[in-house]
Amino acid sequence: MTTTLNELRTDALREIGNIGLGGAVTALSDLTGVLFTLDTPRIHPMNAQALPELCCAMPETLVVGTVSRVNGDWPGEGAFLFPWESAQVLWHILVQMQPSGLDDLNELYQSVINEVSNIMLGNYLQAISQMTGFTLHMEPPAFAADMAMAVLSSILVEALYGQRELLAIETAFKTPAHEFKGYFLYLPETGNLEKLFAILGI
Repeated sequence: MTTTLNELRTDALREIGNIGLGGAVTALSDLTGVLFTLDTPRIHPMNAQALPELCCAMPETLVVGTVSRVNGDWPGEGAFLFPWESAQVLWHILVQMQPSGLDDLNELYQSVINEVSNIMLGNYLQAISQMTGFTLHMEPPAFAADMAMAVLSSILVEALYGQRELLAIETAFKTPAHEFKGYFLYLPETGNLEKLFAILGI
């Protein structure tokens, strides 16, 4: 049975998002010397079919980020993705250059996305672990860059067949001069979201 969200559960997920992504933004600011802040995360309904449209206007829009298997007490698939336009802003901030397309994604551009996505994904999972006591082990993330549907299809298959639930959190990152969006996605095994809420007492 698929987990449903009420206002209390949404608030709890938003708070986990604030803690995890807040820690990640602090780490990113320390790493780069650029002051990053973030808006309050938006919790999206757990609808796997709508995920490609969540991350971009059209499924064929380009996205970049990292995808990782997570093992332990709350196993599943995790990802942190940037729509192409947001990744362009991030590259401009951090390396003062931007690739023109996928064919232009050299090692430097990939390393920037790997570093930032891994910081975001790792800190979010750490926040879940701290609030629940879950032991979580993130496998080495894989870099992903393609059309949204192509990147997401591999992690969506099990969700669409009812073997995974979906947690999707959108946040807007800001610097004094720029703004860009990122998406934390987590697909725990079906029933594990109820396990999370039970531990949180909701």
